Amino acid sequence: MKLKVFQLCTTLVLILSFAAAAPAADVKVAVVDMADVIFNSSEGKRAQESIKRKGEELGRDLERRRTDFGRQVEEYQKQAAVMKDDARKRKEEEFGRKEAELRQKVGSSQQEMAKLEEKELKPLYDKFKRVIEQISKEGKYSLILDKRVVIGFDPSVDITEKVKDAFGR
Repeated sequence: MKLKVFQLCTTLVLILSFAAAAPAADVKVAVVDMADVIFNSSEGKRAQESIKRKGEELGRDLERRRTDFGRQVEEYQKQAAVMKDDARKRKEEEFGRKEAELRQKVGSSQQEMAKLEEKELKPLYDKFKRVIEQISKEGKYSLILDKRVVIGFDPSVDITEKVKDAFGR
């Protein structure tokens, strides 16, 4: 999601700067596969691995909690018929609290993952932007677009490999 917002913002900034600065006769356009450049770089692979490890760690903890909760509910269901009303009510209230705690843990885990993704990926997006600005200036490009937002283009305007070299594989 954040990647799409970043792409859209980058595209709009480039289009607006293009519209303001370049007369139609001097237009030089290129496309680049931003995801390929970032996520297939050594830095991008390290970031993805870090994010994956944390996701697996949080996932194991959540799965353990869900399994434990499910086991407790099963035990309760087996014993509920012979329990006194007040004991059954206390147990159901306890399950309500545990379920709420589990939902809260899921939410906090999602927030933790979002923060980690931001921490790991923002420097890569910033670096990508600097590389694009440098290549744009050196190559005198009026507009550089992400491949995934362009419906069709001549392969000769694809500068992905050039950007990969400048970004660092």
